[in-house]
Amino acid sequence: MSFELERIEELCRIRGWSHYLLAKEMDVSPNSIGNLFRRTSIPSVPTIRHICEAMGITISQFYSTDGSAATITEQQKAFLELFDRLSPGDKKKAEGYIEGLLAKSQSEP
Repeated sequence: MSFELERIEELCRIRGWSHYLLAKEMDVSPNSIGNLFRRTSIPSVPTIRHICEAMGITISQFYSTDGSAATITEQQKAFLELFDRLSPGDKKKAEGYIEGLLAKSQSEP
């Protein structure tokens, strides 16, 4: 199996996603995902980009072997690992919450 297919499996496992849920998040047929694994070939760049968008990660994060794409603190890394496990809808909620915290802190003297 290619690195890319193994990485997709790993990212799905981390999130608790099945191939079916990945397909649903990508808005593609479950057969499309199944075909990726049946062919066991390297997915195309547009396919990887689409998977990354569904998972809410960058292509750099997809290819990163240590889970980070830049130098970050341990606290930031822990936060991002939790964030990556959220559903797309919950990621939007978390983003809104953080923006609210920032707005509040910026309005305080």
